Amino acid sequence: MALRQAAVSMCLIAAAVVVVSCSSGTGGRAEPAAGIPTGGPTSQAPKVDQPLNASTLVAQPCSSLTTGNVTGIGLSNPVNSPDKDANGTSCVWAGEAGGSIAVSWVTANTHGLSDLYVKQSTFSYWQPTTIAGYPAVYADALGDHRSDGDCVLYVGASDQLAFFTEYDNPGDAAHACPLAGKAAADVIANLKGGA
Repeated sequence: MALRQAAVSMCLIAAAVVVVSCSSGTGGRAEPAAGIPTGGPTSQAPKVDQPLNASTLVAQPCSSLTTGNVTGIGLSNPVNSPDKDANGTSCVWAGEAGGSIAVSWVTANTHGLSDLYVKQSTFSYWQPTTIAGYPAVYADALGDHRSDGDCVLYVGASDQLAFFTEYDNPGDAAHACPLAGKAAADVIANLKGGA
């Protein structure tokens, strides 16, 4: 589900396969899509060579990033807000001076990035990459809002689990995707460090 308010913006995936992103300045609630096939052996997603056990962060999504991680991407005096629904768990950190970063664990997708790859033609942008050695893709099904400072990045923690980071700050649009990438790398480092 996704919910934006003035002080704290909340973003979470709203479908088992279709990725959602909150565009800057809009409110509302995304609803799960029905009848979308999931990935499997026919998907083109890269394999995760060193799967991570993310159970602690899935259960406590606001532990995905430290305060230092969040301030390190430029959000001053961040306030975090957790959320949970049938699609997974998430946490959004909103900066006092504007901007936000979200980390969402997509537990409804049981094939990790493969569930996204089978529907990649429905995304407004699709740019595969790697983050700290893990397969990832910059992608958004609701539209391309990168020029508005909103960038979404999905990362495979294992072949069964993906998470996404979403950086949203209209005042720093040029760095939206690099900062989403930095946050994702921080999540991986925290997982490896036992966060």
